[in-house]
Amino acid sequence: MAAADGDNDVDTEQTFTCLNIKMYHPLQHDRRIFSALELCKRQEIGAEEVVMFGRDVTCCKFKLLHNKVSRMQFALQFFKQINSSTMSFEIKNLSKKTKLYVDGLELTYLNKVDLPPKCLIRFGEFQMLLENEAGESEDKFAIYCEVSRFSLVQEIGYPVMLAIPENGPIYQANSQPLSIPPTPPPVEVDENDV
Repeated sequence: MAAADGDNDVDTEQTFTCLNIKMYHPLQHDRRIFSALELCKRQEIGAEEVVMFGRDVTCCKFKLLHNKVSRMQFALQFFKQINSSTMSFEIKNLSKKTKLYVDGLELTYLNKVDLPPKCLIRFGEFQMLLENEAGESEDKFAIYCEVSRFSLVQEIGYPVMLAIPENGPIYQANSQPLSIPPTPPPVEVDENDV
């Protein structure tokens, strides 16, 4: 009888929405950059929590130990769309000095946007591929982080900046040149210095 009750519990257990994050930095051979992250492990987080990424070890749940990362770089928040059962995430840029790019859309300080199911975010030299794996639970979600050995821009076939010839960019009829906006290098400044 006890075994049957245990089976029933398994059937009613809800799955968590999981945000899978694959990260890359060209200097990641310096293992310190991602050393404060729990890699290759699902971390369960309460649905009401705002998850911060940045350099500040006291307020950021996901710490990126690089001197060009802002104390608070960006925040992720879990939410449910109105009139929908689908759980989603939004991202907000918390850096006053570094722009954040979500699939080429530029976010400046305090700008936020809903994350598509799969997207590439970039800031400074960091690249992160985020994929939302749908779940049922409204109480918790999970984040799974791993490091990519290769540039994510190249791995997913994202258009790369083309060299501009001396006589200007090459255009095909009625089209724009294939390019993504370059991410300007971040500047090391305390967020309180404005």
